[in-house]
Amino acid sequence: MTTQQKLGSPETESAKREAERHYHELLALSRVSAALSGLQDLDAILRVGLDNTLNIMNGTIGGILLIDEHSHTLAYRVHQGLSIRYVEELRLHLGEGIAGKVAESGKLVLLEDISADPRVARPDLVSTEGLRAFISVPLRAKDRVLGVINVASRMPRSFPTSAVYLLHSIGDQLGVAIEQARLYERLRSARERLRKLTRQN
Repeated sequence: MTTQQKLGSPETESAKREAERHYHELLALSRVSAALSGLQDLDAILRVGLDNTLNIMNGTIGGILLIDEHSHTLAYRVHQGLSIRYVEELRLHLGEGIAGKVAESGKLVLLEDISADPRVARPDLVSTEGLRAFISVPLRAKDRVLGVINVASRMPRSFPTSAVYLLHSIGDQLGVAIEQARLYERLRSARERLRKLTRQN
């Protein structure tokens, strides 16, 4: 086989496609990291994280739910392409529904059609919203899950394995950014309290 034939072989083409896919994934992660860097406001971090994730997944429907540390429930903090009713009524305990199970276990869930899954907590809302393909990814900081990011579609769809790995990495990046934003907010509040005490004395 000549060098020219080898270059055009199926194995070479497959290797090229794999290298290109890997490059695009690294580029996507780099973009998310760059977009998040320097942000200290939690809502800004969540909005940027969701927008970038939907861009990467070629999606228009999704949201980020955070765990309330006191009630141990999940609720939407930012969202796109979902109705107000869906967002306001979907509050989940840890272990409840798809997102609740992801938050409890720290393991991603991928569904080609969420409307047919018996684990759904509010099938009425899912049906009204017309959701089909669904992926829920934990947002982790170290060993703690702080919430989940959901990406959905109104058409059944399979997600490639590469997208799953990419979303895991984004989930970890977002988890760390959320933790840092909360730490910054606690420090800011502590400084404010100290300033007030100093003025009183």
